[in-house]
Amino acid sequence: MYRTIFLMAIYLILCVSCATKRENNNDIETATAEALETWRNDHFGMFIHFGVYSKLEGIWQGEQVPFYGEQIMNHARITIPDYEAVAREFNPVDFNPKEIVSLAKAAGMKYIVITTKHHDGFCMFDTKTTNYDIVDFTPYGKDVVGMLAEECHRQGMKIGFYYSLPDWHYAGGIPRIEPDPNTKCWEHVNQVYSPLEKVTPALEDYIVEQITELLTNYGEICTIWFDMGLITPEQSQRFRKTVKSLQPRCLINGRIMNNMGDYMTLPDNGSVASYGDLYWDNPASLYGTWGYKSWIKRPEVEKQVDVQLHRLLSTVSHGGVFLLNIGPDGNGRVIDYEKQVLNGIGDFLRANPDTLDHLLQQSKLPQKAQIVTVTDNSVYLTPDNGLFHAAIDGTGYMSIEPESWISWEVSVEKGADYDVFVIYNPENTDKEYLVNCGNQSLKSVLPGVDAMVQTAYMGTLHLDKGLNTVIFDQAQRSRPLEPLGLELKQILLRKK
Repeated sequence: MYRTIFLMAIYLILCVSCATKRENNNDIETATAEALETWRNDHFGMFIHFGVYSKLEGIWQGEQVPFYGEQIMNHARITIPDYEAVAREFNPVDFNPKEIVSLAKAAGMKYIVITTKHHDGFCMFDTKTTNYDIVDFTPYGKDVVGMLAEECHRQGMKIGFYYSLPDWHYAGGIPRIEPDPNTKCWEHVNQVYSPLEKVTPALEDYIVEQITELLTNYGEICTIWFDMGLITPEQSQRFRKTVKSLQPRCLINGRIMNNMGDYMTLPDNGSVASYGDLYWDNPASLYGTWGYKSWIKRPEVEKQVDVQLHRLLSTVSHGGVFLLNIGPDGNGRVIDYEKQVLNGIGDFLRANPDTLDHLLQQSKLPQKAQIVTVTDNSVYLTPDNGLFHAAIDGTGYMSIEPESWISWEVSVEKGADYDVFVIYNPENTDKEYLVNCGNQSLKSVLPGVDAMVQTAYMGTLHLDKGLNTVIFDQAQRSRPLEPLGLELKQILLRKK
């Protein structure tokens, strides 16, 4: 009898525990969904790459070092002791959080993401996990991240944190050989440091400790922006669980890998396309670096404003969020050029206050292609009057196929049946495709006889009076990122 009572008690405890977990998961999902919608409505954020690398200005031992300034430790083959010596002198006395937040607000930005730790492993926040941080290791002795977070909260600006998963300084990371100063950064030999490194178990624990600090000590954080590394599914799950257990509304970008992110991040300065109903951001730099370089060639301010405005408007019109970077110099000062660019963007947005909201409303239509009207009993659907959609596979860093399928919005005055012909240039011998409209679906193998343009009859679709969404897609995919597999010339809809 006692054994039965004991087992019943255990069963009840397990039931309560499972119910509590389900409730907690539901709460996290609800909080995440609400935060995602708010974040997408923000449209525009500021990225800040700032660290020890800023002091070097893209120069090592008198030579200008190409590629990304924030990765100069790798590109210039700098040893850990030599890089530590630079960190010992890092003293950004001109860092002005009030000015930075005011600049972001004037540019129309709604949140700021700052590098809390980049690949070099140097922490720009006060941490108990290491003394290799801005407070303990430098003459500056102040918490840059904390100062910015405090000012953001004061001015009503949201704050997010960039966090590098690889760490080139951490002793418990992957074993390293001594850098060879005789090799150049474009020679991919003796690449001692890599952005794509495995995360060891010791580094994994270290990361969890630091994430916990960042999401505990600095108030409400809108997003944590992970970057790079070769992360296992188990590690991604652990990092996500850590974040959501501390701040359920804190959004996680897709570079946590293994489909554990809340939103997808495009490749750096990536090509914008329609990404369906996904949430996504577009990180962009003003030039070929993120961290400050004194010698970088900078386009004219007006031209730069035009380029970034085009990126912003294109991103928002496709349903994304634009994250534009600045790189303060080694003293912590935002250079005049970057101030002028942001002010130029802000001037345009102030003169056109409803632009971004109007574009987002358009992007939230069921389809975002232009409307094609049937005239003379027929219509040609082409890539130019349709909209390509991307396929996403969040297991890796750059898992995007921009042209996975295509859709059109077709308007007809009176419902009728239409024959469907596909005109295409084949890239496969034989592949099955489908044309969908509402609950109707036509499937057919489109043969690839040779390299000449071919026409295939797919069948008959009924188009209702009004607006119809027509979709052309692959019937099956052998892998998530399989491209469309043919060059579509046009689809002819001809009234029967």
